[in-house]
Amino acid sequence: MIRNRPLLIGTLIILIFSSCRVPMYRESRLSMSTVLTVLICDSLKPDWDDLFDYADHLAARFDHRLMSPIRRLNENGRARLPEEVLKVVRTSLTIASLSGGAFDPSILPLTALWSFESGGVRPIDDDILEAREKVDFQAVRISEEGLVTIPPDFGLDLGGIAKGAVVDGMAEYLVQRGYSDFLIEAGGDITVSGLKGKKQWVIAIKHPGSSGDFSGVISIGERGKRVSIVTSGDYERFFEYQGQRYHHIIDPHTGFPAEGLASVTVITSSCTVADALATAAFVLGIDKGFDFLEDLPDTEGLLIEDLGGHLSARVTSGFPLSVEELNLNPSIFHKRGRDSSLPGRE
Repeated sequence: MIRNRPLLIGTLIILIFSSCRVPMYRESRLSMSTVLTVLICDSLKPDWDDLFDYADHLAARFDHRLMSPIRRLNENGRARLPEEVLKVVRTSLTIASLSGGAFDPSILPLTALWSFESGGVRPIDDDILEAREKVDFQAVRISEEGLVTIPPDFGLDLGGIAKGAVVDGMAEYLVQRGYSDFLIEAGGDITVSGLKGKKQWVIAIKHPGSSGDFSGVISIGERGKRVSIVTSGDYERFFEYQGQRYHHIIDPHTGFPAEGLASVTVITSSCTVADALATAAFVLGIDKGFDFLEDLPDTEGLLIEDLGGHLSARVTSGFPLSVEELNLNPSIFHKRGRDSSLPGRE
């Protein structure tokens, strides 16, 4: 029997608010199966309906389940994508190459098998073996004219990068309308621009195994600059089957949920990039994931590992917290990992 844990609606990184000398406007609405929150420090109240309608429109462009450009590509094997969608596909392929396929936008054959969007299903091993042969970012082709092609039975799933792209798109929307000090948060994907009054934005990183607790608190933000922070965790979506727990971050090479890490937090300028990097580092694991993030310019990361209920962490050299400053109290989860001995794909 499968026991489903419902999709968590809310923040993976919890916002801590302090006073703002100028008016503070805040709005939260459901979008992309999570809570989308926007805070703006400005004398002019934004048009919330227009902003959130734009976010929903942009999210739909990336969603392979809807009548979107990505769905047309998946169904026809070729498509000329709109510029904003093509840009995200190009970014996906770049990060796939940098990570050796730990992040792979062609993962749809596997994510469709696991069906986390509808609660989760434990696929049979033979189906996983077959599906993972249809996952290979290197098979995705983009012509000089922007025509994207994929092999038969392949499909793109931008779920590991789309939230960040929507947050970045909303940030551009606000900047174009004259706003400079704001925060946008979508289920753990956060972008801040400027300051909150004269202070930095204060953000608490969610503890991966203790509901309502924090691993650490950081202050970010600088006048005239934008910075993003994204956390990916194995507590976001998961189900249990025959006593085994399965989470939604699939390793493209094995076809199973990635093992070892409980959460990864990435800080960089682009929320789109941070979203994909967090997934890639999670799949790579504590050591390779750390090296991967440490080698990237203008990028910092926190990787938290669960060793049978005992948490340990590594932080890159410029991360704003040291390991000693983190709250690593024991995790409530003790059954992370997979239950199959399927070999990894070479």
